[in-house]
Amino acid sequence: MAMQRAYRLIDACFEPHRQLDDCYASLDDAIGDAVAWLEHTGSEPQQQLIGVEVCAANGDWRTYRLPMPLLCPLPHEANQAASLLVQ
Repeated sequence: MAMQRAYRLIDACFEPHRQLDDCYASLDDAIGDAVAWLEHTGSEPQQQLIGVEVCAANGDWRTYRLPMPLLCPLPHEANQAASLLVQ
């Protein structure tokens, strides 16, 4: 029987993320929740550094993805093109 993995989000200091402190059943769920939170809050650049840990079989948390930005701003030209399409 395969053990189900658990994931959690971490901040730039490799600590459990304060606002997103939860266990996730999949990496996609964890990243999706983080991206939705970032889009909703319009957070500062330091808060955009989010990583992921996975729970090992012995119960220890191990870094799975280093804290890095999950969102990147669109280039200025892309913002202008998008605004033209909306008009």
